[in-house]
Amino acid sequence: MKTVPPSEVLFKTLKAENETWLGDVFVPPPVFERLASDHSVILYGEPGSGKTAARLELMKRSPNVFTPLWKPEPIMETPATGTALAAQSMGRVLRACVEALIWEAGLPKRLNEPPGFIASALQWFLKTCLPYDPLAYLQNQPGRLDGDEMKWYEKLLAENQPSVITEQTGLKDRMQLLLSIVRHAKYDGLWVMADELERWDALRAGEQVEAQLDAILSTLVLLDVPGIAFKLFLPSSLRKVVGKTSGVSRRRAAEVDLEWTAGDLKTMLERRASYALSSSVTLRSLCDENLFDGWLREYGGSAPRDWLRFTAPLIAEFQKQGKRLSADQTRAFILRHPAPLRLGRDRREVWLGKKCIPIGSAYEFRILDYLASHPGKIGSLEELYYYAQAELESVPDSGEPKWVPRKTWRAAMDTMIWRLRQKMEPNPGEPLYLVTHHGKGLELLHVEA
Repeated sequence: MKTVPPSEVLFKTLKAENETWLGDVFVPPPVFERLASDHSVILYGEPGSGKTAARLELMKRSPNVFTPLWKPEPIMETPATGTALAAQSMGRVLRACVEALIWEAGLPKRLNEPPGFIASALQWFLKTCLPYDPLAYLQNQPGRLDGDEMKWYEKLLAENQPSVITEQTGLKDRMQLLLSIVRHAKYDGLWVMADELERWDALRAGEQVEAQLDAILSTLVLLDVPGIAFKLFLPSSLRKVVGKTSGVSRRRAAEVDLEWTAGDLKTMLERRASYALSSSVTLRSLCDENLFDGWLREYGGSAPRDWLRFTAPLIAEFQKQGKRLSADQTRAFILRHPAPLRLGRDRREVWLGKKCIPIGSAYEFRILDYLASHPGKIGSLEELYYYAQAELESVPDSGEPKWVPRKTWRAAMDTMIWRLRQKMEPNPGEPLYLVTHHGKGLELLHVEA
């Protein structure tokens, strides 16, 4: 009997690699068939768009293909350039492949008594690609291999095999020998997966990772081995690097974007809702579909993450009430759970969920910036005026050089506040975000933590 995770996990704690139930609710993206082809494919997507979920489902649906995961990381030793960097980067890829062969491929049962050249090639990869002596490496990770599997590797490493791979063996030939091992283990092919690159920023570490991808995708022999494909799941920001490589320009690897239609996203949340509630439900059976779907389309963007996390409170409300929310209840629910607000300070933007609202005026933006920087604070009009227009951190005392009589600036402040509400409030007459506390000042609510 399957264990249904709590709705908090299904809708908010979105970490595809930890979601063993993902296949039960997975909605394939429109580009999934291209991903599942035998060719090298680069999938670009924003954070939260579902790249890792697509990778995991691709692996699940391709049980006859060996799918090692390479997680590009900065090279701690002095990084090389050019051909040397390609070799250094390929060493990282080969290590990921060899480690996956050991821990995931089940070679002792699949190969049993391998032919001499396969045993020799595997012995070379074990001795060359692991970080230290292969036998010590295996023994240093107790419990990952059972006794019979450990004996199989001990026997393999002890054999005196003639060298199949020599210094003269080129990279393409080595990859073909790796593929031979994979095929003798009864897999149809080898897809090298790359994922989890969001963690590297645009500083030195990020530049090194970009350089490795550039080196790999510019080494055409890696992309010209029939039976081997690279499936790269990359942040959209890396397109500027990867899109210029010879592997892309010469069409050895196809570029595709992970994009979702609103219909796809609604299907996704309905499947998760059905899973959470252990019954078949649709958005219409939960609430007023037109109201909630329209709100999601306006503020949820085009990626699953916000559509799902904005729906989590709806599931909780439905479970609490035990019945569908009427139109009035749906409208009230949306008002109680507005899209979170964050500021884009570089471009003077307000983001409500995934809806971007430009704030052209520097003065107007500084009002929001002051309130967002002081969460929970009710800012007086004096504080906001002197911070936004006079650029002072505190209100001067009456008579000080920069003090200005209230009657001089009050009308201008009222106008700025009115303009801000016209730009950012769903209903300026009943503000949700920039709220007035009469006699005290203004507070900015629903700011994303």
